[in-house]
Amino acid sequence: MTKSMLALGFKRCKSDTDVYYYYDKKTKALVIAIVYVNDICFMGTKGSLLLNELKQKFMARWECRDLSETTEFLGMYISHDRKNRKIFIDQCEYLEKVLACFNVVTNPTHTPLSSEFSFKLNEKQCDPKFYQKYQQLVGSLIYLIIGLKLDIGFAVVKLAQQMTNLSNDHY
Repeated sequence: MTKSMLALGFKRCKSDTDVYYYYDKKTKALVIAIVYVNDICFMGTKGSLLLNELKQKFMARWECRDLSETTEFLGMYISHDRKNRKIFIDQCEYLEKVLACFNVVTNPTHTPLSSEFSFKLNEKQCDPKFYQKYQQLVGSLIYLIIGLKLDIGFAVVKLAQQMTNLSNDHY
């Protein structure tokens, strides 16, 4: 993928190697491409000739299709307020699916977990099936932290710290 992007004239971002950019000095147009495994998202000014040209060149090299304006990418939903030049990204649907999958009952609060919170130590041996389910839940929540939901980071770290000997109280 890197060879293809460089051959199209993109430069690779130094701080994130999955991000490429193309800047046209004459028109001052900027196109950004985010690559993740076999998914790619091209971004630029709506209706930009350069954006469309680069997408067409990319599609000539790789078997893919143009899904037009990006509204979803890697489980993140994207919306625009063009008038105020704002982009909104959320993973609410993914979070709702995770919570439903693991039968987690929610109790919405402004702060997910108090900084003074600590779990009670579990004196008993944990059921292996429960342990696996707990690991999957924590892993799914860590994915959210990496994506966008930093506000749950402290709570998820507290959950992860219980992996060695957890109980139903931790769920």
